[in-house]
Amino acid sequence: MTLRLISILLLPLLLLTTRPEIAASQMRNPSGELLLSQPDDILPQTMQESEFNEFWNYQIYLDNGVKLHIIFSVNNFGSFRAPVSGVRVTAFGLTEETYNLTREYDLDWLVLDEENYTFRNRNERDLYFTGKLPEEHRVVIHTTKSGIEYDIDLQFSDIHPGYKWGDATYHLNDDFVGIVTHIPYANVTGRVVIDGNGGAVTGTGYMDQTWQTRSVTRLVHSGYRMVHHGGPDNWDILYFLLRSDRDERYTVGHRLSRSGGETRINGVTQITEKTKSRAFGKQLAQNLSIQLNDGRTMSINRSRDDETYSLLSELPWVARRAARSFLGGEVVDFRGEVYCRIEGELPKTGEYNYFIID
Repeated sequence: MTLRLISILLLPLLLLTTRPEIAASQMRNPSGELLLSQPDDILPQTMQESEFNEFWNYQIYLDNGVKLHIIFSVNNFGSFRAPVSGVRVTAFGLTEETYNLTREYDLDWLVLDEENYTFRNRNERDLYFTGKLPEEHRVVIHTTKSGIEYDIDLQFSDIHPGYKWGDATYHLNDDFVGIVTHIPYANVTGRVVIDGNGGAVTGTGYMDQTWQTRSVTRLVHSGYRMVHHGGPDNWDILYFLLRSDRDERYTVGHRLSRSGGETRINGVTQITEKTKSRAFGKQLAQNLSIQLNDGRTMSINRSRDDETYSLLSELPWVARRAARSFLGGEVVDFRGEVYCRIEGELPKTGEYNYFIID
């Protein structure tokens, strides 16, 4: 079959999939009410599937200016590699250096203590989270890699109850992503010492859990998370996913916010305006205007870029190329600060965590 004939056969399908009304109908946020998350929701949701990717994403903002990002994960990419659990830590602001730690273990070594809500990457290793939410929670990372010792022990207290929207399922064409916000806001105390730098800390923390049964590189073009912590009764969480960077720019995701003693949920339905600028050598969204399902527009402007990281950057060139080919791309994370405006509300600053598929 010639390339010309293949192109003729595919053209109607390509035209169909780029029609805005079709794209919009295939992108769907959850329906139903905003519900309190339950303690069992923190347990893995997809490990019974043949392929899965699940992440527990912590964003920690300390009073001394240090920002910690900790991600626990379980992954099964099918025939590409054996299933694994992992943990990744990024610490910014402790010294002039940004510290990055990754650990992976065969999934058979994962210890799940469902009674105590404990996820431990490997028995007898201090890499775990534990605690029944919202009553208590603790994160411990104690390991050494490349001669650098990581000693992190964080206790969460005054934890605001978590939320999920309806069945927590966000539809992207024939695929889906699950999202639960377990800790929208909590006080954090403990210890952060990396390579001999640091000590006792205080601050605030956020955590969500996401899952899907396909590689994220084959599901979306980019993802956008913003966290504003103004106080126990004044916080704002934004998390949405862009399926394609075509002109229609339909999204799934939500804005979860609290003020005046009330928690609200809004769907994020579309990016209406988008400009880009370079950050760490990549093109990244600079200004975003997004439409909420109540008709209001929210504007987000990147004001400072702190750091970037790709898990594949640690692989040798040949292995990295093979992984990119199999996975359909490379997930590149960016973090920094943003300035937000929304109709009818005061402007606010927040911390961004974007990712793109490169």
